[in-house]
Amino acid sequence: MNFTNKIARNRRGFVIASALLILAFLTFFLYLYRQVDAAFEAPLEFIPTRIYSSVTRIAPPMARGTLERKIRALGYSVRVSPQELSIVLHSTRYPDFLIPDQHPTLSLRDKRITFQFEGKGPTSSLVAIQTDTGTIDDVYLEPEFVGTLSADKNQIREVLKFEEFPEQIPLAVMAAEDNRFYEHFGIDPRGFLRAIFVDLKTLSLSQGGSTITQQLVKNLMERRNRNLFMKINELFLAPVLELKYTKKQIFERYLNEVFLGQIGSFEIRGFSEGAKYFYGKSVSELNTGEIALLVGLIKGPVFYSPHRHMDRAKTRQRYVLERMLETERLKEDEFQRALKQPIRLAKAPQAGNRAPYFIDYVKAELTALMKDRFEESEIPELGLQVYTTLDLGLNQIAQEALQRGLESVETRLKLKGVLELQGAVAAVDHTTGEIRTLIGGRNYAKSNFNRILNMKRQAGSTFKPVVYTTAFRTFEDDRGNAFTPAYPLLDQEWGWNYDPKQPVWKPSNYEKEKLGWIPLKTSIAKSINTTAARVAKRVGLAEVSETAKLLGMSTRVPEVPSITLGSVEVNPLELLEVYMTFANHGKGGDPFVIKAIQNPDGSEFYRSEYRATPRIDPGVADMMTYLLQGVFTDGTASFVSQLGFDRPAAGKTGTTNDYRDSWFVGYTPQLTALVWAGLDQGLIEEAITEARKKDKTIPKRVRLTGASAALPVWIEIMKRTLQYEPALPFPESDHLVDMRLDSRSGQKATDSCPESQVVLEKVIVGREPKKSTCLSEYEKPEE
Repeated sequence: MNFTNKIARNRRGFVIASALLILAFLTFFLYLYRQVDAAFEAPLEFIPTRIYSSVTRIAPPMARGTLERKIRALGYSVRVSPQELSIVLHSTRYPDFLIPDQHPTLSLRDKRITFQFEGKGPTSSLVAIQTDTGTIDDVYLEPEFVGTLSADKNQIREVLKFEEFPEQIPLAVMAAEDNRFYEHFGIDPRGFLRAIFVDLKTLSLSQGGSTITQQLVKNLMERRNRNLFMKINELFLAPVLELKYTKKQIFERYLNEVFLGQIGSFEIRGFSEGAKYFYGKSVSELNTGEIALLVGLIKGPVFYSPHRHMDRAKTRQRYVLERMLETERLKEDEFQRALKQPIRLAKAPQAGNRAPYFIDYVKAELTALMKDRFEESEIPELGLQVYTTLDLGLNQIAQEALQRGLESVETRLKLKGVLELQGAVAAVDHTTGEIRTLIGGRNYAKSNFNRILNMKRQAGSTFKPVVYTTAFRTFEDDRGNAFTPAYPLLDQEWGWNYDPKQPVWKPSNYEKEKLGWIPLKTSIAKSINTTAARVAKRVGLAEVSETAKLLGMSTRVPEVPSITLGSVEVNPLELLEVYMTFANHGKGGDPFVIKAIQNPDGSEFYRSEYRATPRIDPGVADMMTYLLQGVFTDGTASFVSQLGFDRPAAGKTGTTNDYRDSWFVGYTPQLTALVWAGLDQGLIEEAITEARKKDKTIPKRVRLTGASAALPVWIEIMKRTLQYEPALPFPESDHLVDMRLDSRSGQKATDSCPESQVVLEKVIVGREPKKSTCLSEYEKPEE
């Protein structure tokens, strides 16, 4: 009896346990089903707004080293011979209007181009560009992908309808992954049992066998680990998915979901994304060979990655093509043709945004451009393709130069561990207005505060050219003496009683030594404060403020004496705009970063139209270029030859009174660039005083100047950017003419004036001095 009761109890326990297990399984199954169903019903991730660099124009006489650096950066395979470089132009698609109408580049995609040089070395000049049909004047290389505006790193895919995929893609997928997709109910028993048998036999848990539906379940569940438990989940969920959705719906979702690769934390999902990532073109442009290679990646995106293992990728591609042939989804001649089709990969994008400070600025410009149509939060989700003015090579050079330059200053001044300097760089093609690089700090990962976008600082002596420009615009002082490079100025202490209610303002120099009477040319070159202030007094503060506005400064310049030495706080791009106006012979416009915007379907959304308009007289601008070259030959930048810089350049150093901000803004005939180096918060002297309380070996006084901090960074950027290019001189200006001037008055010298007192200097055509003088040695110039 007891035995019988015991059996009955065991049976009841078994039934209860079984019921609990079934209930637990059903509960877990329902939980999984709800998850996968919710994932399937959820809208696919948005297409992010993508940022691309500028196209690159290649034309004689570009240096061989510069050209080779550019084509290798784009991932080209290069045939090299002593006096030639040869490439097959990538087929990457971008808006045709980024290059001139009917340009030969449009018909040269996937065709060979040969660049011929006059010599063998990296400085030898390009002399001809050859194609199969003859010689062309120039050619354009495609933009590079820079990054996205998406806040979610995983949302980087484009979604297509099933009918939008080329027919060969689903055929190849079925041949390689699930030959009986349209025949089974989500599970292929033969394939599944084979996979389980092999996994148990080898204990590897790595055998395939999942159907397209099972793979989709796995992708939707965001699990890619191959194990028996996952296969059981797939086994139960796949049929349920097929009961609710059609084969077409499942296949469409699969083609948009399948995992094909990774860029850092960015997942490449779906064949549309795969086509762009691996080939740089749309999925509709893929040939059979390219499709087979992509389908081959499904088995192992890392193991078969063509960027890392082309031999493995080609082996897997052949397998896919053979399966298509065996299953009669490809004819013999099509099979042979696909095997011979060349695989030309686009350059593999780097992980993350490659120019984060630049992209911050692009986002700000997009927000301003679209403020009447979209909210700022919507812009990353619009799926736009934004083509910019960015030069990725220059951007990398600038970032590296800034980091090294600031580290060098910290080491030289014994500042490491005491304070951390920050910096910013901007460069623009002054002829087109295209901003080529923007660096808003030394390390975006540590500080994403964008000093280009959000900072305003005192301009220091970089503002002085505005004062001298005002003088040349004014032409003459109140005594009828023309402003010329030889115009005499007295360097000595003096006071400016500009407002009876205010104390007398007394300018002082960085150097304590006073030079006495000096020509205006020397005043600029050596950045003398006392003489710059004298010029400002003679032309008037209101006129200086007006000139700043004409040159592109949007900040209102107050009419107080200290502005002549740069007390006004400006954004870096305002200063850059002033100097690009000088470099472009008095013409200017707002420098820009966005060249064109395309909608997701490829239609045009926006196209920039930059027009440089006259801002100041071209003679005045060319005079400033002439005088600012003296900064390099005889002034505060005259030591740059020791840094290996030996090409014509014009520019100006800048330092603020508290040594918190150091600047250099300058230009060559090809490029205008700005560098700022300084402290984000607090004064240097305060930081040093605080640090010396703990370490008395730290110097008591540190001077952070434009020449010692910002200029070396500018020099490295220009040297590396232009290292293979000829040292072009500034062109002779039609607006300047040589004239014999009296060195003591700065006016036209009389015919009888001794040669020892005469200097040959540039004057502006139409603004030549009206007076003729030859002051005796006993006479003093007018103050």
